[in-house]
Amino acid sequence: MKTDAIIVGSGIIGMSLAIILSKNNKKTIIIEKNLSNNLNNRRVYALSEKTKSFFESISIWENISNINQLDEMSLHYRNYITDDALSFKRIDSQKNIGYIGESNNIMKALIEKIEHDKNIKLYDNCSVDEISNHLNNLEITTTNKNTIKSKYLFSCDGSKSGIKKHLGLNNQYDYYDSKAKVFNIKHEKSNKKTATQIFLQSGPVAFLPLTLNESSMVVSIKNKFNSEEFSEDNICGFLEKITNNSFGKIELNSKILSFDLVGFDSESYISGNTVFVGDSAHSVHPLAGMGLNLGISDVIEIDKAIKGSHQIFGDKNFFSGYARKQKIVNKKARQQLKIIEKVYSLENNAIMQIIKFGMKNIQKSTFLKEKIIKHANNNLSIFQN
Repeated sequence: MKTDAIIVGSGIIGMSLAIILSKNNKKTIIIEKNLSNNLNNRRVYALSEKTKSFFESISIWENISNINQLDEMSLHYRNYITDDALSFKRIDSQKNIGYIGESNNIMKALIEKIEHDKNIKLYDNCSVDEISNHLNNLEITTTNKNTIKSKYLFSCDGSKSGIKKHLGLNNQYDYYDSKAKVFNIKHEKSNKKTATQIFLQSGPVAFLPLTLNESSMVVSIKNKFNSEEFSEDNICGFLEKITNNSFGKIELNSKILSFDLVGFDSESYISGNTVFVGDSAHSVHPLAGMGLNLGISDVIEIDKAIKGSHQIFGDKNFFSGYARKQKIVNKKARQQLKIIEKVYSLENNAIMQIIKFGMKNIQKSTFLKEKIIKHANNNLSIFQN
């Protein structure tokens, strides 16, 4: 069996990449271990304006259900006091400041698009067993004994990429000495379509509005603070306390998922004719909700590489420009978020006063707030599109 590209992983990034390859007249096969898990995943994502524009370009944005457009984003330092907040309001800037969407709804729109695309085939319940590299192509054997020859293999199989392990590639890690707890809540009072971030000494706490009375939570906790206060029995009381009961009575609306926080960059984004994309190539701290958006930026750059290259599709260096640029972009994004997280968690009186002074002055400056919104909506890229 022959194809132009093989994609391992049918998550949002893998499926988005398949659609882009098809739009460039490339036949693509997607290999997936368990499609059902991806379709039923209810993880919540913050989506930037750049990511929205990309989803519009592949004609799925209008088919993603229950997208919540943010009216405001507010940042609080140590205390939830609205008068001291650094606030970004859509009504003030006339610019969109982001959207909130659930993974399963994005996946449904993507799979519907792919099912009607003759250039894309999806093989479920299988994985890559062997990879053989040749001069200008490669060959894989799947666990169900299919042999597929392709010009490129795209690894979109997440932070624990089996492809990367198979090829012996390493990551360059940032260890945050923290855990994240992810869950959904119901609250008595409206969130007013405002995404809220509270920087505590224990770590940042993010409220992402799903509906007016439902929010998705990302609570980052430094390991030295990992106490009973953050247990399932106490977490709602903790949230009521740190928000001064501004959301009223809070109740859990899902299970609490917990995982260690680790940031990384792959030592290389390409290996022969294998290309790493999204979480298989990089990971950042979740405090700004940029993980998925950075992966979409990878897909956008792959699209640009195909459209703009004078090389033959299949050459080993075809995606070297993508690899160089995105490694810089994603490393800088990881460093930016690492610095923010580190500085905002320090308990130093001088630094705390500087942070408060800085937030107060940014709040007064429409120019600076516009710049911050633009940078976030460009997925933290240091290159302007």
